[in-house]
This record gives sequence, C-alpha cells and structure tokens, in this order.
Amino acid sequence: MPTAKRPSKKRAPVDFLVGGVNSPVRNFRAVNDAPIIVKRAAGPWLFDDRNRRYVDFIMGWGALLLGHNPPVVVEGLLEALKRGELFGLTHANESRLARSIVNWVPSVEQVRFTVSGSEACMTAVRLARAYTGRSTVLAFDGCYHGHGDSLMIGSAGVPANWASSLVRAPLNNLKEVERLVLQHAADLACVIVEPVAANIGVIPPSRGFLEALRTLTRKVGALLVFDEVVTGFRLGNGSAQKVYGTAADLTTLGKVIGGGLPIGAVGGPRGIMERLSPCGDVYHGGTFAGHPLSMAAGVAALEELQKNPPYDRLRALADQLSDGIKTQAEKAGVAVQVNCVGSMLTVFFTEKPVVDAASARATSRKRFAHWTRALRAAGILIPPSPFEALFLSAAHSEKHVAQFLEASARAFRGLRRVAA
Repeated sequence: MPTAKRPSKKRAPVDFLVGGVNSPVRNFRAVNDAPIIVKRAAGPWLFDDRNRRYVDFIMGWGALLLGHNPPVVVEGLLEALKRGELFGLTHANESRLARSIVNWVPSVEQVRFTVSGSEACMTAVRLARAYTGRSTVLAFDGCYHGHGDSLMIGSAGVPANWASSLVRAPLNNLKEVERLVLQHAADLACVIVEPVAANIGVIPPSRGFLEALRTLTRKVGALLVFDEVVTGFRLGNGSAQKVYGTAADLTTLGKVIGGGLPIGAVGGPRGIMERLSPCGDVYHGGTFAGHPLSMAAGVAALEELQKNPPYDRLRALADQLSDGIKTQAEKAGVAVQVNCVGSMLTVFFTEKPVVDAASARATSRKRFAHWTRALRAAGILIPPSPFEALFLSAAHSEKHVAQFLEASARAFRGLRRVAA
C-alpha cells in the first residue's frame, strides 16, 4: 500500500496534539485567549516561547507549593536519577514518603501510591465498594474527583446505565444530603467530597458540614472519603482533616506530595487498606506506581515543608491579595466575591455569595474572561477558567502580590465597559 505524502505546508507543533493541549483547560478557550507555550519556569516566574515573563499563580494547578524548580527538589531528583530512572520494584523512598503522610494525616495508617489523583480516587471508590459490599456513591455537584468512569457519569463514553450507581448532592446543603444518604442507606458504599471544593472555584465547607457527613456515614455504615488531592499539604502540614477537625475513612492525595511530579495516593486505616492486593481482593497495580523520581521529589518537598513551613506567611499573603482585590472591585463598582482558604482563592464576578456549584455557575464568565486577559497582558498569569483556584507558593512574596494588585486595578477599571 503506498505511503501517503505529508502535506508540504509546515505544521505548528501544537497541530499534533488534540486541541493543541493534553488537558482541556490549558487551551484558554474559556477566557477567549490563546494557549501559552511554556519555555521554562523558575521560582514564581514562568516564561513562554516568546520569552515573555509572567508571575505565575497557576503553579501547576496547585502542585507547586514550593514554586517552580525549588533547589531542594531538583537536588533530590538529580540524586535519584543517578540511582536509576525506573525499577519496577519496591525501593526505600516509597516507605519514606508514606511514613511522612502517615505521620501528618491522623486518619491514615497505610498508603498505596498511584500515578495520579484520578487513579487515587478511582481506587478509593473501588476499595469502599468492596469493603462495604455496596455499590452506590454519593458525590457533590461541582466537586471533581478525576476522570475515572465511576465518577464521570454523564460524560460521553460512559454507559448511561451506570448512572444509578452515582448520586449527586448540592454542596453545603445538609438537609438534602441527609435526605439522599437515608434514601440510599442500604446500598451506600461511600460519600466522597473535597473538604474544600477547588474545581468549581474555591468553596469552603459551611459550618458543621463536614462533621455532619462524618455522623451520617457512620449512621448508615458507609465510608467517608476525603479527596485531598488539592488540599493535602496545601492548607498546612497534613490535611484539611486537621484544619477542620474531621477524620475521613479514606483519603486521596496528589499534587503537593509529588513535589511537581506525577503522583497520587490513597490512605486509610490498616483494616480497610489491607483489602487492596496483594493482602486482599481489591486489585490495584501499576508499572509507574511509586515511581523513583516522584517519590524522591515528594520526599524532598515534604521534608522541606516540615523543616520550613510556609503556611502562616502564605495565608497572610493570600489574605492581602484577597482584601486588595475586594477593595479594587468596590472602587471600580464591579461586584465580586473572593473565596479564600489558606493559600488558594477564586474571584467570582457576582453580587451574591458563592456557596455551591449552582451559585458558582451563575457568575459572570464574560467579566472574568476580560479581567483574566488584562492580567495576562500585564504579566500576571492566573487559571484560564472561572472555576479554578489561584495558588500562591513559597516562592511568592509581597512584591509579587503588589504586582498582581497593580495589574488588577487597571483590569477592574477596564471592566466598567463590560456588561455582566
């Protein structure tokens, strides 16, 4: 069969990727802007292929708590590379990183590493179903737990008849959650929740919400799963469970614990975790699980966070940024709500408080897009979606917050001409 001729016209490198990206939000379509092609990054800075410099507040979607290329992580990676890039067998850094997680997350006694947060959540749900002998999962509208089929029901390619196994409730609505939990009690395997929602924008739990989930799940014999892929080691050394004083049965982690490399983890009490193979009958395996480079980067990152915790300083910076944005918006006559928890925040363009997915989706995407493009033009890079979090890192300083606020003030003034 003759080989087809290649087109003579030179093609851009992005033409070989679906939509020019490997994850949808990277295409900047939600803010009507062009994708950024990254050349390099260091500290708080990111440089594109035209050598334009940005103060980065995406920070690897929250994974880079120490900033880009922190020396302690780079050093750990170089040492690990000398020992080998892949073993396919157990090595010391796996136990070392797992020990740090067990020491800092009170509800976790054992850990299983995965390659991503999506895989961790998929494994946690499978484990909960096996442990309880039940099938139904209750999740919350707006919370994202990765792209595994069991938690992406409603997406093209996922069988419609799977819908009966997933029940969705509104965030922060205890009355409705209680109704659904009791309705499905006989077959409810678990309730899975982001303790602080970060994938519909930052939405903190209402007072008593997490405690009520803990009480309800125990009442009906279901497991409580906290998806801490974003919040784990981001709000403090350990988990949101420590911050809010509520323990989960299973915890999923990712992002920060990998020091910038691909990682995920499931953790919980020994009695539940040992249902995983090879101890039990719930299968999970993977060539790249516990990858030597991810483990080395994670060990370096968590040890640095424990030696030099940046959390108090980052909370103060985030509050400074949040307060400044609110003041600027008020002066410009633009209605915003700024939800801020720890070192992450989201600016919603609306007059009403944002407490759940419905109120987040009711905000002005047009104004958000205009504001985001104006910030980018001024060298400030934030997530190109109104439903993501801005992240500060240990590499950011008051100077970088001041740069953000200077650019933001101009952006808000421009919004006077943009209809909501």
